Formats: sequence, structure tokens, C-alpha cells
Amino acid sequence: MKGSYLKGNIICALPQLKDIFFSRSIIYITHHNKDGAVGIVLNYKIMNIKGAELFKKLHIQDVKSQVEKEFLFHIGGPLNQNNGFILHSNDYKSEFTLKVTNKVKLTCSTDIISDIAKNKGPKKFFISLGYSGWGPGQLEEEIKNNSWINIKEELDLLFDIDSEKKWSKAIKKTGIDFTKFSSFSGNA
Repeated sequence: MKGSYLKGNIICALPQLKDIFFSRSIIYITHHNKDGAVGIVLNYKIMNIKGAELFKKLHIQDVKSQVEKEFLFHIGGPLNQNNGFILHSNDYKSEFTLKVTNKVKLTCSTDIISDIAKNKGPKKFFISLGYSGWGPGQLEEEIKNNSWINIKEELDLLFDIDSEKKWSKAIKKTGIDFTKFSSFSGNA
């Protein structure tokens, strides 16, 4: 992977990864360079919250639409779980928005929730609390040790597939039948 970075890709935990937090997870990589990597876990849903309740908690007022809509929240990783990170389609931008790829952006502000409530936000979005992070070379080493497999950016895995089905759908997208593999891994 020397000189190659995974920003905008998805990594999928291989069946032999038994880490308590990352087992059977898929992660969208938002940043990756020589200093490390950052990503958002896509398949650990923690709660649904009605729009009316969410807007009240965030002090968003004068919203008539979206009050009955359920907003799904996910745990994006073990780091900084008190902060929200919203992956979304590229049809929205604010001063707090970062471009991940041409199709996906990341916004870390409650303003996006307010804009969604007012039908001014992105068409597609994914809300997470927290993120996942790796130090320099750490993710590359984990991939080398058969903990993760890389999948190109797949928008359906980000926005359209139910959280409970994302890992199995991601595994299928690799084209590899992991039921034929040994549960032990190593390097030749």
C-alpha cells in the first residue's frame, strides 16, 4: 500500500477479526494519509429518534416538516462519541463541510440537522456519534494481517442498506466466498 491511500473507500472486517468493537463492521474511510486514517463505522445502529424529539434536544425551532420522521443514529467508532459526524450526498455544503470524494461529504455541525428539518439539507445522509482512527501505518498493518478487506466506495452501503445487512452485503461485494476459508489466518 505504499503511497496508496484508502480515502473514500470502505473497509470490511474479515470473519477472523474478533475485536470486540470491530468484529463484523464496515467502515467508510474519510481521511487517510501518512499520518494515519479516520473512518466511520456504518453498521452499528444505536437508536432511532423522532424528529420532534431530536429538534427539541438540539433547540431547533419552527420546524413543521420532518417532525414525524425517524432519524437513525449510529456509533461511528470508539473515539469522540459525544460529537456527531454526518456523511452525506454532495448536494449540500456549509462552512463545516469537508469533501471526502466527489460523491460524499462530511459535516460536523448541528446546522445540517436544522437544514434537513427545513428540507434544505442533503437528500441522503448518515448520522454517527464518534469515529474510528488509526495511527501512522496502523491500518496498513491490519490489512496486511488479514483483518480488513478493501471495497471501493459504494453509496448503497453508506445510505440505502439497513444497518443489520450492511456487513453481509459488503462481504458479498468482494466476490469472495469466505465460508470456504479457514478461521485461522497468517502470512506465507
